[in-house]
Amino acid sequence: MQNLLQDLRYALRQLRKSPGFAVTAVLTLAVGIGANTGIFSVMDAVVLRPLAVPDMNQVVTIYERHGQDDNSVTLADFADWQRQSRSFEELAVREPADMSLTGAGDAAHVSADFTTPAFFSVLRTHAFLGRVFTQDETERGRNQVAVLGYGFWRDHFGSNAGILGRTIELDQRAYTVIGVLPKTMQYPSTVDLFVPLAPTDAQLADRSAHDFLVLGRLRSGVTAKEAQSELDTIARRLEQQYPATNKGWGARVVPLLASINGDLTPLYFNLIQAATLFVLLVVCANVANLQFARGIARRPEIAMRTALGASRTRLVRQLLTESVLLGVIGAACGLVYARVYLHFTIVTMPEKVARYMAGWSNISLNGRSILLSVLLAVAAGVAAGLSPALEALRVNLADQLKSGSRSVAGSRSRWLRNAFAVAQIALAVALVVGAALMAKGMAAMLHVTDKYDPEHMLVFGVHLPQARYGTDRKQAAWYNESLAGLRALPGVQHAEITATLPSSDQAWLDEFQIENRPLAHGQYQAALRLPVSAGYFGAFHVPLVAGREFAQSDNLGATPVAVVSRQLASDYFAGQDPIGKRIRMGSGEDQTPWLTIVGVVADTDYFLFRRGRPGAVYMNVAQLPPPDSMVAVITGGDPLAMAPAVRKSLAALDPSLPLDTVETYARYMHEQLTGLMYVAALLAVNALIALVLAAIGIFGVMANLVGERTREIGVRLAMGARREDVLRMILRRATILTGSGLAVGLLLAVALANGVANLIYGVSPNDPAVFASIAAIIAAIALFSSWIPARRAATVDPIIALREE
Repeated sequence: MQNLLQDLRYALRQLRKSPGFAVTAVLTLAVGIGANTGIFSVMDAVVLRPLAVPDMNQVVTIYERHGQDDNSVTLADFADWQRQSRSFEELAVREPADMSLTGAGDAAHVSADFTTPAFFSVLRTHAFLGRVFTQDETERGRNQVAVLGYGFWRDHFGSNAGILGRTIELDQRAYTVIGVLPKTMQYPSTVDLFVPLAPTDAQLADRSAHDFLVLGRLRSGVTAKEAQSELDTIARRLEQQYPATNKGWGARVVPLLASINGDLTPLYFNLIQAATLFVLLVVCANVANLQFARGIARRPEIAMRTALGASRTRLVRQLLTESVLLGVIGAACGLVYARVYLHFTIVTMPEKVARYMAGWSNISLNGRSILLSVLLAVAAGVAAGLSPALEALRVNLADQLKSGSRSVAGSRSRWLRNAFAVAQIALAVALVVGAALMAKGMAAMLHVTDKYDPEHMLVFGVHLPQARYGTDRKQAAWYNESLAGLRALPGVQHAEITATLPSSDQAWLDEFQIENRPLAHGQYQAALRLPVSAGYFGAFHVPLVAGREFAQSDNLGATPVAVVSRQLASDYFAGQDPIGKRIRMGSGEDQTPWLTIVGVVADTDYFLFRRGRPGAVYMNVAQLPPPDSMVAVITGGDPLAMAPAVRKSLAALDPSLPLDTVETYARYMHEQLTGLMYVAALLAVNALIALVLAAIGIFGVMANLVGERTREIGVRLAMGARREDVLRMILRRATILTGSGLAVGLLLAVALANGVANLIYGVSPNDPAVFASIAAIIAAIALFSSWIPARRAATVDPIIALREE
């Protein structure tokens, strides 16, 4: 410990003697360590530990699986799992629902979950205020109670503890608030409140309506794999008992953390973390080159200490102590950088997007983040200091102790510095190419809806409460009257209803049947289920291919009709005319009547991230009105200026009916892509940092090279060499370093590009334009950084150079 304290005091004195080196190295390390700490803090909160659930590795979600598709669960199958399985302590079921809240201030659209009481015990959560509901409150007639989420209670009710016992109206039904959940209860992250699930006898016996989500807690000692095996056995048993509904259906057990994160979220953060680690490697290479240059200047000092009896181990330890101390100081400054980074990350994320990410509100610089910062500081210090420390010991005592001896780097030192410069360029190339590909993909995705003129389209969601709009006639009447009122507003060109907007990633895949073409047991076919108004195709520029579009005569009293996409017609009616054929969508209570196909339209993309384009079945909302829909109002001017008139028009029909956020289609799509834009922005920042550091690194290497070869350059000039020859000699070395870095970097970029291509559909991992342009730009920057010291070398005065020698 005494030696360590002595090393630390000596290291501080040495750093004070070289303030320029110390400040440069500390700030460089602060950028690399701070960026990694900030990214890890976000990843820790959102991906690794999004929920404060005890023993979360024992909590699983269970899906019913058909082929390669995961589906929701039927209540009858869920009941069989409860009775027959032994792998679970408890199983809970929930059903998401959109509801209208009235009787508590302004009418509002809320996201609710119908759940069983076991849902709370599976998650090991208790009420923050009041209580959660009990089993007897799941009986019909006794289920008019509600438990509020903490965020909804805070935002909508002002954290009023007197909310307990108050009555609120959900879809025009009175519910008594009996509890508020704690802030740590953030699953599902989008749910505002919970109400008891009280299914009917018909629902309990239904094996075709896959509408429910299942959550379970494994018994102690039981693994997810063992639970999967047991449910596979039960599924085979149900296939034999109920072949008409269960043939080909199995179960899939997924850890809760995996189901929350999905496939893309971990990929996003892993890509960012990998890119940020690349930046840290560039930082280490940069600091290592600084230390190489400083080590050359310190060779007389090291020679003197060696002559006085210091061992090589003692000297290496001293030099590494200095390097690690730099890393620790850099980490301290990096924590400030990370805190600023986290602040901007949180405040720039739209609330509508943040609520879809469990754990987002938990982002902070916690103990794990600080521990990571310390570990990175030590690792960076060792990585940046070990090679320079070892190289600094390669001294010739006799030469170094001679009065006036020069401190000239050996060939090994130059080779190592060149290698670090090449590594910096290579990592910068990989990051910049990845960022450029992502930016190009993002630009394409942001403009994918341009053909719909999204800046002139106002969109919002509508939920028709079952209590007031419980029949098709009432729902169809509201749609007809609302569209008539909106279309009559001055400046409105189109007003249409749709289940989902193009490229919104919100489309619903549902099973369907074709008349006189029965499916074999276990066979499954699905298409997009899209209720739209009669003018939808014209408003969204969907060309008619065959037959006709919906007409005003297609109403509740007329024969139900459908329009299908060209993809569906090609997949299921190849070589036939689909016009006149009949299909129906859904199953169980959600099954539609037989629909006569009257038209075929061109394909439209409804997904942003899904590869492939499934077939679509369009239904007329005047015949099959949905309880939830999107309204699109197209204007010739500023659509937001129309918002008050739109609200007033709809309030005249039903003043208690809440509307979702009223915004432009362009803004809606921007919010859909916020997560990817966040990834792209961070990747771009990392790339810019790496590029700047690489330019500084190549500049430092060439400046040191010129400094070491000043005498040689003076001799060359004295012997008649032209200054242009000296300039070419230095730039030749720079070109070799740059070319080597580009070659290695382009190979790394191919691997990173494939990761970006997995994130954004449509991005080519082998885009020659991006690769060529980025390589040219980085080569130009590197060569310009080299030209400055090369030009200084070409202007050396040979007399002064030789006199100094």
